[in-house]
Amino acid sequence: METINNWVKIINEENDVDLFLNNTTFQLVSNKSGSSNLFMTNVIKTNNKEVTIDYFLNYLKKLLLETGDLTIKSYIKSLIKLGKTNLKKFISRLKFDLDEDDLIIRIKKRLIEKIHIKEKIDDVFNNLFTELKTKEYLDIKAGNKKIISFEDFNKSFKGCFRVGLSTKLPIRDLKFTLPKDYHNQLFIRQLIDIGDISIHDKDEMVEYTTQMLQLYNNLKKWEEDGDLMIFELDQFTKESVMIWKNSFKSKYREIKNKMENGTVVDDVEINSKALQCLDEMRRAILKIDETILSTELSNGHFYLLTEKTNIGWHYEWKAKY
Repeated sequence: METINNWVKIINEENDVDLFLNNTTFQLVSNKSGSSNLFMTNVIKTNNKEVTIDYFLNYLKKLLLETGDLTIKSYIKSLIKLGKTNLKKFISRLKFDLDEDDLIIRIKKRLIEKIHIKEKIDDVFNNLFTELKTKEYLDIKAGNKKIISFEDFNKSFKGCFRVGLSTKLPIRDLKFTLPKDYHNQLFIRQLIDIGDISIHDKDEMVEYTTQMLQLYNNLKKWEEDGDLMIFELDQFTKESVMIWKNSFKSKYREIKNKMENGTVVDDVEINSKALQCLDEMRRAILKIDETILSTELSNGHFYLLTEKTNIGWHYEWKAKY
């Protein structure tokens, strides 16, 4: 009844009620059954001309007397105040879509008709759901009524469909489980050893692990969905390693020459160069296929490569790890 009451409020705010009712459909979608709802039953009977509008009005007046709930009483009164003519038009525009336990499935079926790429349906659906919930919260908080026309929907939510139409890889915020011994991961140990973080920097360890796992999960998802071939993933790894290799060589050139000439180089000097290389990699923005990765995911790839011993930071990282 609350939804019906909100619609009645909208009707009463219209300058031309006739025009509004003639051009508007009020559709109530629910996973509840309407078979036991006498109000819905009487609306359907009235629309099917099994009973008259006078019968429906008398039903409302009787319901008003029998109802003890003051809120429900106010809803019923607002309906009756529409008057016989507008009430008849209003209920004739009411559509009930009930027993819909598969609403999400139906929505996704409609989405696939729009974008034609089954693998991206969940991405589009999640974008729409998040955006709608955000806008709904802000509108309700501001006290605004919720009306979304086709034009408004097109304007406000067309961006949600881009992920389904774009040739770029869909970057997802995928769930993961943080390793219990995250502080013992190889890439974390390397960062501790060169002085980037300390053994007490738990928050940073979690942050860096999150970046690594988000990148790893997206790579696996793209591979599983057929968005990326194995050779493309290999090429991406080779390119990232090459970026690191060039930086590593540049930063350690001086130290390499000193060692070859028999000069003793301490860990303080080596760690300084390691941090310079690390900082440069953290500024690097990686690209895979046609998709430019965020700083978070770019950093995550270098941490992943470190964990897999494809790269390292200390000059003698291969011997150490």
